This record gives sequence, structure tokens and C-alpha cells, in this order.
Amino acid sequence: MDNSKLNGQKTYEYVFHYFSEQILSGKLKLNDKIPTEREIADKLGVSRNSIREVMHMLEITGLIECMQGSGNYVRCDPMEYMLKSVNMVMALMEIDASEIFNIRIGYEYAAVRLAIETAKPEELEEMRLILQKMDEPMSSKESAKLDAEFHHKLVSASHNRMLILYNSMLYNLMDQFIENFRTKILKNKMRAELLRRSHWALYHALTEKDLQAAMNAFDKHYRIVQDQLDKMMQKES
Repeated sequence: MDNSKLNGQKTYEYVFHYFSEQILSGKLKLNDKIPTEREIADKLGVSRNSIREVMHMLEITGLIECMQGSGNYVRCDPMEYMLKSVNMVMALMEIDASEIFNIRIGYEYAAVRLAIETAKPEELEEMRLILQKMDEPMSSKESAKLDAEFHHKLVSASHNRMLILYNSMLYNLMDQFIENFRTKILKNKMRAELLRRSHWALYHALTEKDLQAAMNAFDKHYRIVQDQLDKMMQKES
């Protein structure tokens, strides 16, 4: 092969960067069939073994799917790919629940601002039905599940795919913690009532497209949650 092409890179790095460039430039899209190992090897001037190694690495990370007898396809599952990456980063950086919570405030704040303009009538109706259910007598655990469902609907109503992806990703990362945390908050009747009111206030603001009222309801909601999280973190420290 012509080593001048590598610019000091190892062969597998050179091949990996080629694939990255193909995807980032849009030359390879989701569900596209990837050229054969021989075609790529000839194009890049590297061995088929080098191509095979990188293909295997991309398959492990979830970016491609190797189908026996059919070929290789771009099959990136965004959620699976990001979960694998973020899980490792969180473990290495020892990121705690309060940091995750602050991220959540940020993207839900953005979601509310967007949902004011983008929420569809049927989405608002789904939120209303969830809140109606939450008004009924139930256990704190059942209420926590409905609370989570309401917040999922809220973010979905933003119609921003990145916000929806981050929301799903963070819930998948910390689903057990979030469920337990919600359950603890809602066991306190006074806090549960304040959160119930803030949910309804947020819903009404969305239906009326009143951004300021929505932001006020959002702030009240998360001040209650933040206070409880601070107390929990202090006990654990």
C-alpha cells in the first residue's frame, strides 16, 4: 500500500476515519449497503484484513450490521450507541445524580419553549388524560410512573429529535434512581399536591401558548424537586 496516504496514522485509524467521513458527509446513510471489503480495500490501498477489523469494531459499537450472505449495512441505533458511550463516560468521570438532574432541567426547559409552539392538540389531550389519572387516589409508585409519562409526553411535544433522544437516554441510564426518587417525593402529600398543581399550570400554559406562564410553572416544579434532591444528596454524603 501507499504509506503516504496514512499521514502517520495506523492503518485501522485510517480506515475508521474513512468510514466516519463517509457517514458524516452523508455519503453513507442509515440502511445503506456498505461497499464490499474488496472494493474498500482497493479504494484505500489497504489489506482486506484491515477493513475486516474495522468492520468488526463498527459492528460491536452498533454502527453497522453484518448480514451473512447479504453484506454490511449502516444500522446505527442512536439510543444503543449513545447509551454505550455515555455509560462509560459517566463511570469514568463519576458523574452523580445531581449533575444528571441539572442536564434534565436544561433540556426540559428547552422542550417547554419549543412545545409552546409545536405541541399538537392530540399531544396536549394525552397530557391532560395523564394528569387526570394522577388526580385520582393511587400509590406514590403508580403516581411516579404517570409523572414520568407526563414528562416524556412533554419532551416529545417539542418535536426536537435530539431533545427526545437525550430524554430517553437519561431515563435509560438512571431509570431505577429516577423511579425511586419520584416515589419518595410523591410520598409527601404536601409536595405531591404542589407538583400536581405545577403540572396542571404547565399544561394550561401550553394549551394557551403562554410562554411566561409555562416558564413560571416549570420553575416552581423544579424548585420543589431540586430541594428534595439536595436533601437526599446531603444524607448520602
